[in-house]
Amino acid sequence: MRLTTKGRYGMRLVLDIAQHEKYGPVSMAETSLRQDISAKYLERLVGELQRAGLVKSLRGREGGHLLAVPPEKITVGDVVRILEGESSQLACSHNRLACPRSVHCLTRAIWVAADQAMFEKLDSVTVRDIIEDGQNCLSRKEAEQSRLARGLPPAPVPVPDTGGRRKAVRRILRQRLAMTMNRAPRPADAPKKIMVVDDDPDIVDYLVTIFRERGYDTCSANGGVQATEVLIRENPDLITLDLEMPEEWGPRFYRRLSRLPEHKHVPIIVISGLPGIHLAIPKAVATVRKPFDPAEVLGLVENAIGNP
Repeated sequence: MRLTTKGRYGMRLVLDIAQHEKYGPVSMAETSLRQDISAKYLERLVGELQRAGLVKSLRGREGGHLLAVPPEKITVGDVVRILEGESSQLACSHNRLACPRSVHCLTRAIWVAADQAMFEKLDSVTVRDIIEDGQNCLSRKEAEQSRLARGLPPAPVPVPDTGGRRKAVRRILRQRLAMTMNRAPRPADAPKKIMVVDDDPDIVDYLVTIFRERGYDTCSANGGVQATEVLIRENPDLITLDLEMPEEWGPRFYRRLSRLPEHKHVPIIVISGLPGIHLAIPKAVATVRKPFDPAEVLGLVENAIGNP
């Protein structure tokens, strides 16, 4: 079997949804950036997976895609069959009429056995297995046996997400009005404030140092949920925003920010190492690729909000 990009990219798409759907419906724009695959191509793949009943789609501003089947019930073989069909090494493997010699061919049995062995392996590995032990790409039982053979402790039992992040977001938003009313007005002569949002503490420290040395005030957050709280409390004049963060992706935080009347006009500078970052937040005043030149970042900040 020759696995095409449909099968390989489709498997990456399903895994991406499985890894990120606990934060809400997954958009193809976000998956495109994480996986470095064309968003249009992903839309074609997700359409086929949706028609096969493997993925479900939600419309609307907060819409996106979710798995319609639990990840422990989706095998690699399922995804390959949906996108590639019953592919085989040779056409005669599943159709004797494809070759006039197939009845007397001494090698046909080898290709049939190879196909069967391949799909038996693909059918033994689930999406959950790959997420939990992707380095091995083995079924759960085989992965556990491999860990024990290497002298490693048993794999930890995954703790299901109970909606803690969503509850935290709702709690923060409920506190929004009270926090805004209790916030003391900023003195007229106070320096302008920049909020740095990045999950890498070294990047945060570096940017904070650059901005403070230039005369700006700063605040920071290491993820989208914390950034929402800091945003409401600190009322920054500008935000530098990373895209890929484990707690919540940057574009989802931006969508939440854009619904807050008092903060939706805060300028955003995207700073990320991902490809295609100019597509993630179209209304960003600028995008910068990591590693970045501090002088370039300072110049973009001054163009957006002026001197401190």
